[in-house]
Amino acid sequence: MTDALLSAAAITPDSVVLDLAAGSGDPAFTIAARLTAGSVIALDRSHASIALAEVRAGQLGLESKIRCVQADAQAIPLARCSVNRVTCRCGIMFFPDTRLVLSEVLRVLKPGGRVAFLAWGPFEQPFFDATVGVVLRFAKGAEMPNGAREMFRFAPAGSLGTELNDAGFRKVREELRTLPRIWSGSPEELWAYQQEISTLCHPLFNSIPKDLQPSVDAQVSTALAHFRNGSVLSVPVNVIIAVGERAP
Repeated sequence: MTDALLSAAAITPDSVVLDLAAGSGDPAFTIAARLTAGSVIALDRSHASIALAEVRAGQLGLESKIRCVQADAQAIPLARCSVNRVTCRCGIMFFPDTRLVLSEVLRVLKPGGRVAFLAWGPFEQPFFDATVGVVLRFAKGAEMPNGAREMFRFAPAGSLGTELNDAGFRKVREELRTLPRIWSGSPEELWAYQQEISTLCHPLFNSIPKDLQPSVDAQVSTALAHFRNGSVLSVPVNVIIAVGERAP
């Protein structure tokens, strides 16, 4: 997923890149490792995530290439025309005011600069069917939380591209891609990780009756095990990738 996003962004070794909703540092670390003369600004509104990203950058020896910034993407604290590329992996769906974020992105991009967004495709896909879908099928009365539904707001074809066009980007291109989500570990570990990081789904996970939890865990592990490829899991995921440019 990261490789597809960065390929769409067409990052060059000397790019100055702004990574929105950077979390604890990925894909900003991957970007930094590919740069020679460029740099990355990892921006996230979470103080805890940015603090962890700073620590990890030091551990990876990337602190000279990464600047971690706690800020809201709706008010990016950067000067006009200051970055060459903007990336965002699985974050654009959660910004309360997408148009405001896009106007900020357009403001900080240099003329000819490019933005690349990666968002989840439809809910009906192998990864979610093998995880959240199992919970919805086995836990009586379970429903997807409203906040979690936002993950799929740009699944309808053309919706994210339309947002970019309306914001004033040019050469807008959107495509639905099926990519492998690689996990170096067991199905049980992937399921535990997914439950931990999917904070918007916590109400759903917490609704699983205690006596039913072992059965749900076993069903998810069995479903994910179908995607075992040697020592890793390679689960197909459907994502939307959209790119646009600021006019020269």
